[in-house]
Amino acid sequence: MFARMFDGVRRWYWLAGLGVVLIVIAAVVLWPRAEEEPRARQYRDVSACLLTDSAGITSAAVKPVWAGMQDASLKTLGQVRFLAIAGPQDVANGRTFVNTLVLGKCAIIVAAGKLPVETVTTVARESPHQKFVIVVSGGATPAPGAGNVSVISASGDDATRDAVSSTIAQALSA
Repeated sequence: MFARMFDGVRRWYWLAGLGVVLIVIAAVVLWPRAEEEPRARQYRDVSACLLTDSAGITSAAVKPVWAGMQDASLKTLGQVRFLAIAGPQDVANGRTFVNTLVLGKCAIIVAAGKLPVETVTTVARESPHQKFVIVVSGGATPAPGAGNVSVISASGDDATRDAVSSTIAQALSA
């Protein structure tokens, strides 16, 4: 009789223990979780492109321009990218790189540095529906260009960065 009674008690402990384990598992699985933030930034399908000479974004004249473009990207979630002119550093070769950016569907193409600015002012008339921005340093005055070319002429890195950021943010938001 005692053996049967202890069997019933053991069975009760096993069932109670199993019930507690199932409740704990259910609580862990079903407990509401906070929304996870996406790890990767979700960009919009619009981009601004920077044309540079062979030095790329490491050039002193280009660093504040690239920083301003990145600031605009953070504000608008538009994409920014750059393309450095490889090979001969002349307008004839640079033309190929500008056309690559035009075909790449850049909403706006920014040129920073002497060669990229010369190239864009030369090529801009051939792509009247493409928006271009040239960044000239200090008091430099570019040659008159096509109607689709805007000019940013700011003195100092911070002023250039701010001017580029606001111009690109407007273009990417439109």
